[in-house]
Amino acid sequence: MISPNLKETFKELDINDKKNVVSRELILIGEFVKKMKEHYGLESDFDIKNYDVNTETNEDDYLLFIYEDIFEIEKQLISVLSRME
Repeated sequence: MISPNLKETFKELDINDKKNVVSRELILIGEFVKKMKEHYGLESDFDIKNYDVNTETNEDDYLLFIYEDIFEIEKQLISVLSRME
């Protein structure tokens, strides 16, 4: 669970900074998944995109951008779980 202080700090960010934080967190999760795949001898041939706060992106495009990364992480986790079994 997220700490109240961290949650409050996030809430105080402007929308573009929030988008940037979410993108960085997904990149970090992607790196964890890559380490897991390497540990189990699986190829780590995927990338999580980095949201560029300096580009003009409407909400629909941003949500699609993030959804694609979440879907990719899920797919990669399934491959790791399959190897673990």
